[in-house]
Amino acid sequence: MGKFHAILLFAATLFAVPPQARAASLAIPITHGTALDGHAVSLPHDLKQATVLILGFSRNSADATTAWEKAVHASLAASYFDMPMLASAPAFVRPIIVHSIRKQVPNPVWPNFVPLTSDESEWKQAAGFSAAAPDAAYIILVDRTGAIQWQTHDPLTADRLTQLGAEMRKLTAEAR
Repeated sequence: MGKFHAILLFAATLFAVPPQARAASLAIPITHGTALDGHAVSLPHDLKQATVLILGFSRNSADATTAWEKAVHASLAASYFDMPMLASAPAFVRPIIVHSIRKQVPNPVWPNFVPLTSDESEWKQAAGFSAAAPDAAYIILVDRTGAIQWQTHDPLTADRLTQLGAEMRKLTAEAR
């Protein structure tokens, strides 16, 4: 089988499965981090319920991730983590970046704000990262085991927030 045929077969298989089914078959990477308030976070171990993960993979994703974080916090009152990826930044610069972030992020959000410094490729894969949208906010809804149940990297809209809310309610009802 030629390379072209293998790609076609892969694409056909990928698109034959509905997006939600693809998402549900993936899980987030095992991750250890520290929230801005100083407490240790271990995912998926610390997930006690359905949780929204808001990821940014570039400095320019801050506006998109902040918009999603504010909407998730205000509209859904959901369990969430806002997780900027800092793994590409040189290690000696990361504390400076975190210090700058801490000054910009309101104190009540600190327990939910977890800068990531490792596993960037695994997180990009889990989030469905697209090189065409490097500055997007990548939103992942996971169950308490870390299995991905829904995701998007579309800009925040009322429709997308409604979809996320519906998926979260469905997931919460299933967990009871």
